[in-house]
Amino acid sequence: MNNTVFMAVLGLLTLGQVVSTGSFVSFAETEQAQETMRFATAGFQSGVIDEVQGSSIRIDGRSYVLKSAVVVLTHEGEPLEIERIIPTSLVKFHLKEGHIDKMVVTLPQ
Repeated sequence: MNNTVFMAVLGLLTLGQVVSTGSFVSFAETEQAQETMRFATAGFQSGVIDEVQGSSIRIDGRSYVLKSAVVVLTHEGEPLEIERIIPTSLVKFHLKEGHIDKMVVTLPQ
């Protein structure tokens, strides 16, 4: 009987470790993904896109030129074509030599 109780307790402890470790890993991965996104946009400016015309974009009433090799991503990290950008989208952008070289766009839902 003592062996049965011991095995039951040991089994529950092992199960508890597996469940809590799985939750921790999931939490840690989520935290890491959020931290990566914050780091990726450190030093970026934020705004709302008013208009996109060819290689220029107006954000919060101010016009910017897009570099020819501009990198545009969705907020999920997927590539986004400039033609698919919708006015009223939220944007985080980086300026290099006065031109936008990187943007992260959150399209309206």
